[in-house]
Amino acid sequence: MDIEYFQVLEEKVNQLINRVVSLRNENSEIAEANSRLEERIQGLMSEIDRLKEENKGLSEKAEQTTSNSAQEAEIKNRLEEILRKVDEVVKA
Repeated sequence: MDIEYFQVLEEKVNQLINRVVSLRNENSEIAEANSRLEERIQGLMSEIDRLKEENKGLSEKAEQTTSNSAQEAEIKNRLEEILRKVDEVVKA
């Protein structure tokens, strides 16, 4: 075996070591990014839960408002009928 073979082998080992170091660094960066994204997901999930609760409350208020509007319309119709009857009695 001559020295050129060992030089080529040494160069390949050095390249391999550099590649391993590079991949470890890249893996570390990806792990950090993944952690940040998981935290963001948790924050967004909390926001979704909060918005669902808010939406539920608003839906209930909207239903109540609709119900109140229907009751108000019924009361208005009854009052108009009473006033119409009073007008008939007064005019008679």
